[in-house]
Amino acid sequence: MVKITEELWAEKRARTTFITDMVEEQMGENDYEPTDWLTIPLQDGSRARADAIVLAEIRAQTPRQSPEDIWALIDDLEAGADRENRLEKREQLKRTVVLIRATIRKEEGNVFFRAGDYQAAMSKYLEAMNFILGRVAIDSSSRLVLPSPCYFSKPYLDIGKSGEGPFGSWLEYMDLLALAGNISQCCNKQKQHVRTIDWIQEALQLFICQRQMTGKDLPSWKDCHLPLVEYWLFRIKTQLRAYNEFLALGNTALAVHFGQGAWVDYHQPDSKNYAKLAPLEREMDYIKMFSLRHPDPNLIDKTKLTCPEVQVQGTWEKLPSPAQGPRPTGRCAHSSWIWRSRLYVCLGVGETQFEVDDVFWCLDLQTNVWKQLPKPPRTPRVGGLSSVRPMQIWRDKAYLFLGTQLLHVFDLVTERWSILRTTFQEGKMWPYALDKSLTSFTTAILENKIYVFGGDDDGDPLGQNIFMTLDLLTNKWEHLSGSSKNIPQSFEPNLRSLHCMWAAPKQRKLYVLYGSANRTHARLRHAAGAGECDYTYDDFWSWHVDNKKWERERLRGSYPSPRVEAAFTFSDATGRAVVYGGYHGNMTTLELNIGDRKTSFNFAFYGDTFVYDPETNMWQHVLVRGFPSYRAMSKIVCDPDTGKMYLFGGYTNPDFVPAKNMSLRVYNDVWTLKVDLPGGHWNPEDLTRDVRAERMGPWMRCFTCGNCGINWQKCAGACGGKYYFCSKDCQRGGWKEHKEKHGCRKV
Repeated sequence: MVKITEELWAEKRARTTFITDMVEEQMGENDYEPTDWLTIPLQDGSRARADAIVLAEIRAQTPRQSPEDIWALIDDLEAGADRENRLEKREQLKRTVVLIRATIRKEEGNVFFRAGDYQAAMSKYLEAMNFILGRVAIDSSSRLVLPSPCYFSKPYLDIGKSGEGPFGSWLEYMDLLALAGNISQCCNKQKQHVRTIDWIQEALQLFICQRQMTGKDLPSWKDCHLPLVEYWLFRIKTQLRAYNEFLALGNTALAVHFGQGAWVDYHQPDSKNYAKLAPLEREMDYIKMFSLRHPDPNLIDKTKLTCPEVQVQGTWEKLPSPAQGPRPTGRCAHSSWIWRSRLYVCLGVGETQFEVDDVFWCLDLQTNVWKQLPKPPRTPRVGGLSSVRPMQIWRDKAYLFLGTQLLHVFDLVTERWSILRTTFQEGKMWPYALDKSLTSFTTAILENKIYVFGGDDDGDPLGQNIFMTLDLLTNKWEHLSGSSKNIPQSFEPNLRSLHCMWAAPKQRKLYVLYGSANRTHARLRHAAGAGECDYTYDDFWSWHVDNKKWERERLRGSYPSPRVEAAFTFSDATGRAVVYGGYHGNMTTLELNIGDRKTSFNFAFYGDTFVYDPETNMWQHVLVRGFPSYRAMSKIVCDPDTGKMYLFGGYTNPDFVPAKNMSLRVYNDVWTLKVDLPGGHWNPEDLTRDVRAERMGPWMRCFTCGNCGINWQKCAGACGGKYYFCSKDCQRGGWKEHKEKHGCRKV
């Protein structure tokens, strides 16, 4: 049997102590100062691995190095561990044996991978993961199901409980990350998109579980890493794999999200100084990554439906403008719903970033005529783009909640406003600030109850995570969870605003997606959590009304990139949630089409569409050609009678989308969405429209080359300016064909 010397263990403990000290130093940072990565040298974890040294010694003692002889010596080592009297030494020996067994299986898998037998390679990698997880599973509830069905996998969390130091067993985490990455590559080679994404998510989940054991309940934006070269190698590689996978599927927003993560991570630990990290720079093309729009007009026709599990065909169609009569002004941050084939639009913010004067309208979807309705009585006038106050419909009445126990109620039949007085749990304090107007929250209705989550009540500047429900049969409130205090939690959603929330009746669940922590506001108030930009969450949560517990959901399929201010709804006709558009305040966007200049924005507006099936927990990217432009704070709603989906309003930055107004561009257009799903009102004939003449977001498609951009020459001939050319050269090249087809005489 191989002799494990005291010197070997002493060296291992010394290296582990150094790494532990480095992690503790990291956790001493405050929220105001960025990490000075150049002062924290990374360590090569392979040099601190006693199991690697022991395996090398075993192989040195095995002349033939046959698998049988090597496994026999490993069995001897395990038997010696069982005879060890000292508990600490016995556990160290057993841990070493497990890591050696996993290493051998991984090496066998690598042989199969290089030979192109990816299924056999996956089998070996999974066996290696089971070796590691089998040792740390503390009780029978830690079932080894891979990939993990839940987000916070108990076996992954158990690793941290069984390891050395405050950050858990870094050896096990690093090995599991390597194996999960290898499996995702096997799936990618076999063009199994869903499994590839699942295993990329598995690696991302491992990082979160390791972070949870290292720095429990830290703020979501607080980085807590291991100062190991391997840690950064796996982190950057995982994000690059995600970038390539989602770019291949046409989900440019999610691809760039991971691409930016890889780019930032690569440049934080001074990667050029480390031989293992330096080659990753070749995989990152800054201009290619960040010049994409979402959807990108130049890729929109090239993106094909290659994986129906995570993609679905769809079309956006703009409704014609009313031929007569008044109509509401453009707005965002409004509330909207449909009742008896009428589209209602209430409240909202206009171009001045203050509440619009024409507060309340409805559109008859059959006659296409707008009608103005009575304003809500004594509604506190608010300003700013975050002035969202959504309304919910129940039994022919619309309910407007402002953060107090008095609700404004609009009777949709009589078209009159009234006040509803509600009560709260006896002996408990109302959780919101009584003298302020709650904004930026979300609401949903399920089984005669209105649910309210998050928003800004002028408590903590980051927002709040108060979760309340109002029983509309008894008019009584119940406080379910959360507060206005900044108390970071790992197993429930943290303080946020401008998020998505919807109810899934069949599953009896409510879902919360993304949102933002207002770190810039905290900085102005010198409060905890301050930062130079707001933090956009990347998490997805569900609340089951029966067990009254939060659960963080895995993001499966081709899902929306992290964002705020997105339009969302739940479609009973399709049984799916719909998410459209939105905004990210810290996403790099390059603009290459403004003359000879390159302009960079540190934000992004989205125009992409997604659907979520709560039955399968699967997201699908809706592939469209035309779309309502890149915009945020629009509203999408479903007609309960027909199942049709409509979108109204929203805004964008006029620098991002060219506009005459230099402060804010708001919309008052109406669009309908059709999706190739049962109940989605899909019409394949919509795809046969002339896409060269179709509006692509804020720009037109060039008639000759098919490109999209900002600088355009408009045909002044018989086609009436219907066709566009992107340059003089392009005009000359396509003019003859255009002239013959449309009879135009000049450009």
